[in-house]
Amino acid sequence: MNINMRKSNYIGFLYFWIHFLIEITSYYVVFTFFKSDRIVIFALIYDVLAFVPEGFYGMIRDIGIKINFGILGMIISGAAICLLFLDLPAVIMIVVVAIGNGMIHIQGAEMTLRTSDGKIFPSALFVSGGAFGLVIGRILAFEGCPIWIVLLVHCTMIIPLLLASKHIDIAKEGELSNFNFADVKKNASIVVFVATFVVIVRSYMGYVIPVEWNDNSYLSTILLFYFMGIGKAVGGYLTDKIGIRKTILISTLGSLPFLVIGNSIMPVSLVGLLMFSMTMAIALALIVSVMKSYPGVAFGFTTVGLFIGVLINAFIYINELWVKDLIVSVLAIVSCVTLLYISNHERK
Repeated sequence: MNINMRKSNYIGFLYFWIHFLIEITSYYVVFTFFKSDRIVIFALIYDVLAFVPEGFYGMIRDIGIKINFGILGMIISGAAICLLFLDLPAVIMIVVVAIGNGMIHIQGAEMTLRTSDGKIFPSALFVSGGAFGLVIGRILAFEGCPIWIVLLVHCTMIIPLLLASKHIDIAKEGELSNFNFADVKKNASIVVFVATFVVIVRSYMGYVIPVEWNDNSYLSTILLFYFMGIGKAVGGYLTDKIGIRKTILISTLGSLPFLVIGNSIMPVSLVGLLMFSMTMAIALALIVSVMKSYPGVAFGFTTVGLFIGVLINAFIYINELWVKDLIVSVLAIVSCVTLLYISNHERK
């Protein structure tokens, strides 16, 4: 492994930690109001303001406007924690923390993509950090953790942000020519559409995958989200190591029996969740491959896809087990076929 690749992985780890911390902050702020009868509305407001504008922030970075969204996002989201000391409407804190969250996301995406020399693992590692942090943030809110403790934890984010900024010298400007995971014969719009569709599927399936073993205890919730987070990182590692097409087969068709059979068997289900979560890294790699000059906008497509999946679940609730199994099976197969269709046949 060359020096630059070691730096890339190191930056990926730093942004994993940053992502972990910002999700603690964000979900603590949102779920501080979990007793409110409007918590579902608050959560949707947060999701739309955190996820949807990220492509816009990314475009600002892509066209060369130098804004440190990491530091700015840390300050804004930290302000949301401070506002909790005041008797203000909940929506104010939720709007503020969502904006800060989105800015930090795009800083992490830009830095990990532009320093990775065509490898997707550093970005996948960064993305995976969110799943670890959001659970902690929710638990801290449910347990009534004092605001000042969360603020103190939030302020530690400055350390990895400053450490990451020291390696800006290896960040490539302009076109990321080494990202070649997509089939060059396919129209770029088709690649973006299909990959975003698969992100929507992954987001939605997080809610419809049958998990009767999940009793909503802290332990089962932690395991559920942590295995999803691990899967995102593993997906990036395998895509670089064994190739995108093999990773597609593992994450879709390979995960299917575990997802269906594991309904009442926690270890089996967790393996399936880990495997299907690999599709997040695959989708990002494909979109960046056809948007090489606009990696920030490319990342924005994946976050919009996440929001759409959440939105679908908010309006379509499915309870019957056989229907869930059918949906999971169909979506996994469709994801496999469509991802193989747009992926590069030659790249390892």
